[in-house]
Amino acid sequence: MPRIPYPDLDRLEPWALEILERARREGTPRPESQAIRAHVPAVLKTFTDAWDKVFVNGVVPHELKELCRVYVTKTVQCGYCAAQRSSKAAGDEGRYDELLDYERSDRFTEREKAALAYTDAVVWDASLATPELWERLHRHFTVPELVELGFFIALTSGQQRWLKTLDLRHGEVLGDVLTGVVER
Repeated sequence: MPRIPYPDLDRLEPWALEILERARREGTPRPESQAIRAHVPAVLKTFTDAWDKVFVNGVVPHELKELCRVYVTKTVQCGYCAAQRSSKAAGDEGRYDELLDYERSDRFTEREKAALAYTDAVVWDASLATPELWERLHRHFTVPELVELGFFIALTSGQQRWLKTLDLRHGEVLGDVLTGVVER
């Protein structure tokens, strides 16, 4: 069981249940993490609104944000988060295997590599945000894209670190399981 118990789904408001169902259908965020957020309706609403506006939609292509999200899962070693994929950004799983060595891989574009380097600076070491990195980022992204991507990376990194502490498992809410991705 998770370290924060799931709420009784029969007591959730219909709008909250719809958010959990959508999470089950779309793959990320997962219904288990959304159920935990449902303990505080304002948290569930705020997170879901930010997720929809910034991750699913927004100015940066969803697929690129999913690449950065998966990279964060691999670097923070969150098995729960690493085992989920956005159904709207179906990607090449083989590329994800090369994420930890993205700079040397030929499977990523220069724009993707710049976004992943930005992810390293935001998640792991702000000193990596050198003038050279910023020059590289400005070659590939507009200012609004950099703002959205930075916000998204920070949001997903913080959420993944928090979720890792909860000991969540796929399939514990709404009986859903993922196929094609191995969890822990």
